[in-house]
Formats: sequence, structure tokens, C-alpha cells
Amino acid sequence: MLIDISTASPPFKVPQEIAKEELKKRMGGTSAISRMIDMAAHYSGIDTRFVVVPDAIPSSQNKFFSDGKNYLRPDTNQRMTEYEKWSKRLTAEVVSNILNQNKFNGSEINRLITISCTGFFAPGLDYHLIREFGIPLSVKRTNIGFMGCAASLIGFNSVLEAMNSANGNELNTLVVSVEICSLHLQTGPTRDNILANTVFADGAAAALFSNSKKGKMNLVSTDSVLFKDSSNAMGWKIGNFGFEMMLSSELPKMILEFAAPKLLEILKSKNLSVDKIKYWALHPGGRAILDSLQQGLNLNEEQMCPSREVLKNYGNMSSASILFVLKEIIDNNKVKDDEYCCAVAFGPGLTMEVAILKGT
Repeated sequence: MLIDISTASPPFKVPQEIAKEELKKRMGGTSAISRMIDMAAHYSGIDTRFVVVPDAIPSSQNKFFSDGKNYLRPDTNQRMTEYEKWSKRLTAEVVSNILNQNKFNGSEINRLITISCTGFFAPGLDYHLIREFGIPLSVKRTNIGFMGCAASLIGFNSVLEAMNSANGNELNTLVVSVEICSLHLQTGPTRDNILANTVFADGAAAALFSNSKKGKMNLVSTDSVLFKDSSNAMGWKIGNFGFEMMLSSELPKMILEFAAPKLLEILKSKNLSVDKIKYWALHPGGRAILDSLQQGLNLNEEQMCPSREVLKNYGNMSSASILFVLKEIIDNNKVKDDEYCCAVAFGPGLTMEVAILKGT
């Protein structure tokens, strides 16, 4: 049972228009690069994003990628130091919110799943949250790292497996995702860097599940698909100066031609169809990705609205994004007990993760 979802954003809200002008300065300033940035920003479907770095705010002081005179290129160590600080701060906020709003105590949590692909430290977020909220030292822990935008739905798979093996025992599971994409700004004038810099953003979210309390939706099933020979579609490496992203221009086409048909097969195997799905939580990876899913599934604009709203107002926060979309759905709708919700996200591989939920 999904009890609730809480989200948090960092303090710096950046309009896409300001971000693109700042990127032009940092990525060489040639007319060709500037046109590519303009085009990427225009077609991104994004109005604003939230980031932990103050650099895109013209009046801000103490910028991370600038000393006021020169642009800086922080090494991976410096970026991970900032990641640790901000990931602790944002996850503490979302966990505090979700526990307080649902009258839960940290001592009631007996399974903890932490998710992130934009940074690492050890002991990690699980240790931090256990100490911060009095979660039992015996809590069963899972950390899902470096699995990209689909990682939160991989977390849902772990939730479902735990629920199915609870053997009648009370199980309260906390899933916590945080992504700090802005720390990995890369200013080499490449297509991959331009796309990443105009789409990715920062955010955190927490989802609370329980098999003993009434919630917003039931988690019915999860599915995973790894597409053959797709390793060049999406991925990243750890470099000396942060994480380096790779995004294929063929990704929207692959989603239309391979992912959408496979999703229809998954639904059919569960005696479901597009017509039987009332709500769609589609990963807002970018406008082209959402367009491909809309076309491949023949969805109307109302069905696309939650995903497009999150993309418009927050950008692509990697694994946290799908939780923002699900929150958009449950906050604005009373999902009835005969209504289904389908959540879909993509990760490096190319992988597709699918979760089916049903109203209570």
C-alpha cells in the first residue's frame, strides 16, 4: 500500500531563459553552440528548474563554478563533498515531511531503500536517516545506486518483494530518492553536454509504504525490461571532474519503436490495456521522450498532464522525477478502488521499469 509521497526542492529556482544564457557563456559562446543551446532549451518543455548551485542566479554570491572572475572546474572530490551536504539536507526534509504528515514515527520503519545516481559517500544516506529519525538499527536496508532515472521504480520492485514475503508481519517501508544533477555541469561544447545542461535538475522525494495502514494506492505489480544492444542509448562515467553523461539522439525513436510496444505487451499479460489505465506517471526525461510515449500509447493531453507539469516546473530530476509525477497524481485526484495507474521510467542499458498501482 502506498501511503503517501513527499518531495523537496533546493533553494535556487532557475528560469530556463536565464539558464540558457549562462550556458552560452560557459560553453564557448560561438554562434553554432549558442543556436544549439537555444534549440535544446526551446524544445525541452521546461520553464523552471531547481538546483543546489547558485551560479545561474545573476545576483548570487559564492558560486560553485566561478570565483567571480573566472569559471571553475571543480574536481570530483569537491563535487562529492557538495553532494553529501545537499543530499543529507534534502532527504532529511522529505523524510521529516512524510513522517509528520502521516503521523508515522521513525521507529516504525523496518525497511529502508535509498536511491541516488548522482553521488556516493559511506556510510551513506541510510546511516544518516537512521540516526536522524530514530529508525531501528535493525532496519533492513537497500541502496540503489547509479541506475538512472528508472531507479525509484526499481525500488518499488524491492518494496513489492518485501511485501509479498512479509508472512503476515507488519512491514513499513520508506523509499528515499535524491538527485543532485547540477553538480555535474560539463561545459565542453558537445551535444550530450548541451542536452544534459538544459534538462537535468535537482530534487528529492520519499514514498512511504505499509501493509497495515490505509493509503492512496496499492502497488500491484512491477516489471523490468532490458532492451537488446542498447548500451549506447544512455549512460555515464565517473570522470576526474564529475560524472559525464551520454544521451543518444535515437532515444526518443527507441522508446516509440521498442519501449511503447513492449509496455503494451506487459499490460496485456496482466489483462490490462491502455483504455483500462486511468492515470499515467511517465518519466519526464524530456519533451521528446514524453512525445514518443504519448504517440506510442495513443494518450490524450489530459493523461500526459502530470508528467508534462513536472517537466515544466522542475525539469528532469533523474530517479526522483517519477515520484514527483506520482505525487502530482495523488494530490490532485482521489484514485478510486477500480482505477489503475501505470508508472514508467527509463534507465541506462536501455532499461524500462514499469509499476502498476490501483486505487484503494
